[in-house]
Amino acid sequence: MPTKIVDLSARSQIIRDEPFHVHFWECTPNEYRKFIGAPRAFLQAMGIKIPRDCRIETTIENHDWLGDHAPGMASDNGTIICNVGGGNVARSVYRIVSYGHDHSTVGKYRKQLLHSPDVQEAAMPKARRKAAKKRPAKR
Repeated sequence: MPTKIVDLSARSQIIRDEPFHVHFWECTPNEYRKFIGAPRAFLQAMGIKIPRDCRIETTIENHDWLGDHAPGMASDNGTIICNVGGGNVARSVYRIVSYGHDHSTVGKYRKQLLHSPDVQEAAMPKARRKAAKKRPAKR
């Protein structure tokens, strides 16, 4: 079963109000092979229910790297596949982007966040605030 399953719609009121879901999960190469073989059932097991009339599209960003580091999707060498999926509310597609990497890279890179974790959205940059004030109001 995949780990680190996050429903970003549950984490953000802004995303929750949008007409689509956004999810994140991490899996091993063996789990990913099962996902590729039966994506709808795999997602269902995580609690992500995709109706029959909703297609599932998957993109592997670094397929060549993944093939080199997890041949046959059967290795147990620290390779993990992170996935972000979204869609299936107001549109009949659920798109997944997958990215394979080594477990040693988790937490290795510093990220510049757009806002702190305790707020819902980034503040509008100063230049955009000025431009917005200059625009005439719509009638």
